[in-house]
Amino acid sequence: MRKLLAVLIVLAGCPEGKEDYEKEKPKSEAERKPPPPPAKKKAKPPADLGKCELTVTGQMQAEQTVVGGKQATNVSYWYTPEERKNMMGVDGYVISCSGEKFRFQILPGGGTPDGMPFAPKKFTFTKGKSDGASVMVAFGQATMSDATGTVDITELDNRHIAGTVDISGKIVPGNKQIKVTGSFNYICPGLSACDFGEVTN
Repeated sequence: MRKLLAVLIVLAGCPEGKEDYEKEKPKSEAERKPPPPPAKKKAKPPADLGKCELTVTGQMQAEQTVVGGKQATNVSYWYTPEERKNMMGVDGYVISCSGEKFRFQILPGGGTPDGMPFAPKKFTFTKGKSDGASVMVAFGQATMSDATGTVDITELDNRHIAGTVDISGKIVPGNKQIKVTGSFNYICPGLSACDFGEVTN
């Protein structure tokens, strides 16, 4: 009788042990993985955002230095792909070397979508026309027509855009022949796709 009672007690305890096992299921592979490391912080752009230095010679003369910043550059490649989808126009850039003495800009010139690629490119102008870019020079209300020469984008990446200018034309009204030469090196002003490395400390 005692043996039978002991067997019944053991059998009665089995379901409870099974339930405990089911409650303590082994952790899944995802649960065993450690949490991901914290996102690394991107380094900020330098305080010096570069500059543009241009000289006008011929029947009008002037020299001008313009510092970099958001007012000097608008480069679509310095934004994320999602942001670029919401921007008007094709990929490219606007470079402005405009100050108190005169205004100078390099702008998209239409044509193919890759007219201003994310890479160095030399634009050659003949009577104001070029493959992928246009140029604007103005002294007050007077503007340059028939631009001839080159704008050479020598460097373009997620940190800066640099190049040289060698353009001739006539200012109208007045038909004054001028030549604009110089260079620019503008630093990306902290936009979403700018890349200056990671913060190390």
